[in-house]
Amino acid sequence: MGTRTEVNNLALIEKIKAISDQSKYVLTVCTGSALLARTGLLDHKKATSNKRAFAWVSGNGPHVQWNKAARWVVDGKFYTSSGVSAGIDMCLGFLRDRYGIEFVRKLATEIEYNWVEDSSDDTFKAM
Repeated sequence: MGTRTEVNNLALIEKIKAISDQSKYVLTVCTGSALLARTGLLDHKKATSNKRAFAWVSGNGPHVQWNKAARWVVDGKFYTSSGVSAGIDMCLGFLRDRYGIEFVRKLATEIEYNWVEDSSDDTFKAM
């Protein structure tokens, strides 16, 4: 719920923009994509967010290409995820993109996590 007030915190939005501009990769989880969208850095890029808050989040980035069906989305250096568990899946997807599928499958097994490898289909999309 904190993002709902923080989207109007211009100092925070500017700090997110400045850090994101300098970062090699930027990952957001859940409604954090609303904060990143407010920076303008997601304009004309693909992104997703929490399904229960999707209408609110997408209203904070009218020029973003929002994908409600996705569990997580990658567009350039930006990774955005749906809910919190999707954020874990996204982080594993990020690691797969850096270190390969076998590394991540082994990691998921070691942490006893059932990784949803398919970023394009979120079972919560009907919410």
